[in-house]
Amino acid sequence: MNMCLSNPMPFEPVTLGLKFAVRVHHLTARDVLVVTCPACHKSYWVPPYVLYERFHEYQPLEVVAKEFVCKRCGNKRDLSWRIERATGPEFPKSA
Repeated sequence: MNMCLSNPMPFEPVTLGLKFAVRVHHLTARDVLVVTCPACHKSYWVPPYVLYERFHEYQPLEVVAKEFVCKRCGNKRDLSWRIERATGPEFPKSA
């Protein structure tokens, strides 16, 4: 997936639960899935609407991450992922 967000909005890491239990439908519009290739350290920021278009909403993100391929080096294995959430004055931290 070749998705990159070039948004000046600040993001902070968020934990939605155990990695094997987090599913696509747990992501909100403020979230972004950050997938990083361990071989070349390229990061891809994938917004939730892209995941909703390509995967079932109850698909675990652990399974979704295995579908990613690094566009820079072609690595298909061991891509790490994390979820980050947009922050700012217009978004309260509790939401």
